[in-house]
Amino acid sequence: MVSESVLLEMKQIDKQFPGTHALNHVDFDLKKGEVHALIGQNGSGKSTLMNILSGGLSMDSGEILRNGKAVHITSPVTALEHGISMIHQELKLFPDLTVAENIYFGRYPKKMGRIDWDTMNRMADEAMSMISDDIKGRQKVASLSIAQQQLVEIVRAISKKTEIVIMDEPTASLTSEETRDLFKVIERVRESGVSIIFISHRLDEVLAISDRVTVLRDGELIGTLAREQITDKDQLVDMMINVKTVDLMEREAKAPGPVVLETKDICLDNRLDHVSIKLHEGEVLGIAGLVGAGRTEFLKTIFGAYRPTAGTISIRGKECREMTPKQAVSMGIAYMSEDRKNEGLLLQMSVEDNIIYSCMPSFSRFGLLRVDKRTKTVGNMAKRLRLKTSGWKSLAGELSGGNQQKVVIAKWLAANSSIILMDEPTRGIDVGAKSEIYALVRQLADEGKSIIFVSSELEEVQMVSDRILVMGQGKITKELPMNASVEEMMKYAV
Repeated sequence: MVSESVLLEMKQIDKQFPGTHALNHVDFDLKKGEVHALIGQNGSGKSTLMNILSGGLSMDSGEILRNGKAVHITSPVTALEHGISMIHQELKLFPDLTVAENIYFGRYPKKMGRIDWDTMNRMADEAMSMISDDIKGRQKVASLSIAQQQLVEIVRAISKKTEIVIMDEPTASLTSEETRDLFKVIERVRESGVSIIFISHRLDEVLAISDRVTVLRDGELIGTLAREQITDKDQLVDMMINVKTVDLMEREAKAPGPVVLETKDICLDNRLDHVSIKLHEGEVLGIAGLVGAGRTEFLKTIFGAYRPTAGTISIRGKECREMTPKQAVSMGIAYMSEDRKNEGLLLQMSVEDNIIYSCMPSFSRFGLLRVDKRTKTVGNMAKRLRLKTSGWKSLAGELSGGNQQKVVIAKWLAANSSIILMDEPTRGIDVGAKSEIYALVRQLADEGKSIIFVSSELEEVQMVSDRILVMGQGKITKELPMNASVEEMMKYAV
């Protein structure tokens, strides 16, 4: 039963990062014993707001009240002192420790100066029995399923006398049955008086579990609705998206070229569910979707970083069994990771070394490095991509985000890749650099390159794509034509 007493208030929370007004005087409140959903597109400010509440970020201005009294949350430790705990989408458990050790980590019960293992295991069994009879304190976390690990996280949170639990995309890695089980647990937790902030892109789940829903868009509060005020998902979609005219890149529909890449019924554990696509020569195939849709997993499977549990991948009509990244590169496939700093670049190496890294053998002859060819290639790439750097010997880690992304593109162009998989290629770069990336994508397609363009920013998918696929929960939910509206994409993404 939801109480009318307000447990938490966040008033006029403001936060700015360089070039971004992440939160613009946002209000949010939470009642005792309620599930309050927080929704919005990627970049709407959800994570920033919750990171401020849980102590991971400081706010520039605003006020947080607990039971009507102002509190200062400066770290996750002080957040816990005020009864606030956050369960992140990426679970922060220690897989090699037991359930009991994870629940009571840093606060083990002791006897005679030593850890009292029997007491700790008994306490863990009692705590877990509140929501699951299948998980015991002595079990290793590594032996548990993702859904069971979620339950351990919840018990760990409430065992710390937490009154407020923030759940960030808790169902992203769960099956439908596991999600239903989690919701039963959430109901039991709320009945004990704990309040839950539920962050999710899955609007069916939001409507199923929430008492109220708050929508953020572009760092601003759009509105808060009680469940009974919400008629359907479309009402929330309309609040989440900013309906505006997008400057579409000038292009005309063209006859599709031959198929260069085809996947049939690709499955990956519970992350991809029979994904089938065709990519044509000279085409920009946009894949729209939200966090947890399976887009990154799909691209990594094509590139050979993940091995599918079912399905086939064919390149230019030839089926590729047990694809590996090395094999993918040899077949002209490039993968631009959304995490360019960890997976796309060697930050402590020079711009020049990064550009030629993927095709080093072509710059040597009889075991000797052809410096002239290397220098010419790097110079041509830098000129073409308008790469701004103090010199080819400068470190990649010293460049701006936009220029780092250009180095990643240059690397694959130098390798003469004909199929380019782009995962969030404009993440973390400024507006000017984004425009250059868009123009380059279209130019590459006109030259005959085939591109899969993945982005959470639906407007840019609309802007550059010849054809659009929408993904949700590991599936292709809809194929849409060029210039499909943002509203259509969001409808099938959620």
